[in-house]
Amino acid sequence: MNIKQLSFVAAVSALTFTTVTNAVLGPIPIYLNTEYRTDTPVIGSIASTLTFDAEDIAVTGANTFLDFLGTVPSVGLFYAQGNVPAIYMRGGDSHHVLVLVDGIKMNPVNSGKGAIEYGLTSISLNDIEKVEIVKGSGSVLYGSSATAGVISITTKKGANGIDATISTKFGTNNSKTFALSVSDGDKDGYVRFTHNNYTTDGINARTDDQTGEKDGISNRTTQIKAGNERFDISYLEARNKTEYDDAGAPDKLGDRKFNKITVNANKEFSDTWKTKLSFSQTKNNRDTGTGAGTPGDRHKSTTISILNDIKIDEALLNIGLSQIKDENTTKNQKLTSENIFINWQKNIKSIDINTGARYIRHSKFGNEIVYNLGAAKYLDNDIKLTSSYATAFNAPSLPYLLDYWGGENPNLKPETSKSTEIGLEKTHDWGVSAINLFKTKTKNAIGGWPLVNQDIYLAEGVDISTNINIAEYSINFGHIYTKSRINDATTQAAKRPKNITNLTINKQYGKFNSRAQVIKKSSSFISNGEEVSGYTLLNLSTGYNINDNTKVSFNIKNATDKDYEISGGDGYRYIQPGRVIEVGLHYKF
Repeated sequence: MNIKQLSFVAAVSALTFTTVTNAVLGPIPIYLNTEYRTDTPVIGSIASTLTFDAEDIAVTGANTFLDFLGTVPSVGLFYAQGNVPAIYMRGGDSHHVLVLVDGIKMNPVNSGKGAIEYGLTSISLNDIEKVEIVKGSGSVLYGSSATAGVISITTKKGANGIDATISTKFGTNNSKTFALSVSDGDKDGYVRFTHNNYTTDGINARTDDQTGEKDGISNRTTQIKAGNERFDISYLEARNKTEYDDAGAPDKLGDRKFNKITVNANKEFSDTWKTKLSFSQTKNNRDTGTGAGTPGDRHKSTTISILNDIKIDEALLNIGLSQIKDENTTKNQKLTSENIFINWQKNIKSIDINTGARYIRHSKFGNEIVYNLGAAKYLDNDIKLTSSYATAFNAPSLPYLLDYWGGENPNLKPETSKSTEIGLEKTHDWGVSAINLFKTKTKNAIGGWPLVNQDIYLAEGVDISTNINIAEYSINFGHIYTKSRINDATTQAAKRPKNITNLTINKQYGKFNSRAQVIKKSSSFISNGEEVSGYTLLNLSTGYNINDNTKVSFNIKNATDKDYEISGGDGYRYIQPGRVIEVGLHYKF
């Protein structure tokens, strides 16, 4: 840490007190009182949030984190096997979603416009304790890239005593999955090791390729972590190899390497005041071409943060700071961003209030302030009315600003946006139903190719959900309608269907846990304006507990063998897999 960094941290530290939170760029949305020591989880009562635990993920039959996101249609995942994955949450652009693992940003420095892209392949599925998907702007609490939403992932720690599990799956397309996790310890000290490996011969996704050859994928992730309540350290190493066909030239390979180290130190000063100091560094690169023989630039991102969580008169005050430095170490280029945020939340009689602001000092774009204001009002008959307003700031990513295809692209400006949302939620004897209206208007939106500021990007729509628990059935229904426009365009933005509908039914009976899911997506557009038809998919999965330690699983994806395509790049359509069948074994030692 240099003198400038030390002076920045020391100056803000003198003004801040600290607490334990779970995110480097801001605390995760409150939904567990034990984590935030407050009787009124205000943020959780205002934000539109989906929460999944390890068991929820297991019953989906997913092999990778990308597979899991594909079962959550409102996330807006776009993933054609062999192509770049992207998330278009609530109709926003792909770089408008921030993904965090234990508070550490997973959006790679070298990704397009700052989007998560292949960072999704670096997340170990069997290491996840819970996933929270927060819809809507979160720039105050999380910083840049949180315009349309945040996916916050919390990983598992050591168990009470020795714990070991091993899982294997085999399926069509020559797919193989292997996952191992071993842990030991308790709150006074723990160590945990996880390893995941997924391979498949894949599919021939390109409609313009008549060779019939298959494109393979290999994802490997290994992580080790150790610590206790006061200190922890973790190291993750991931590698993704994806074969792809580029403009009629088959058998090219993208070889991506990613590693992350994180160190956290916690200090509890009193029952109402705790602090957390965090250091994290990620490194990544991508080699491409025939046999991945063309080396890509090496990139590094370093984050230092101090976080504060103070409980005052039944209110919760979050104060923190962070410094983020993104570097292209091959070309010795860098951008820095220094942030200070403050957020206050309190329940006043029947109203929850959440408000805050973030000050951003960017090395190229100067100073910026973003803020938010949200409230939830509890009415009679178990009805809750919510509303929120938030602004956001998103600077262009390092590769596209300073190294645009071998030359600088200095004319790109940062995006600024305003988001509004109003919602109504009703609690019934049988479950919960909700409706949310949302709108985000982004100025200087970055898009097109070559990249330019496209003036205005507008995403607005309605999000409807119903959760039913009746007669030992768990039924979840969701529908999202989104209208996405660039300037005054009359057609929907590319790769964003207007309507996405999801129906999931779970049933636990005896030693069986079965799940059926129907996903329906309306038509979407390719970037050249060509329309691609919509489709409906049926996914089935069931698990059988042989005993307390052994479980077998059987999954059928696209059970009706639907023949469908999705939007790709300019003029491309991507063929998607037909029926996929998998069997698996999970054993706990």
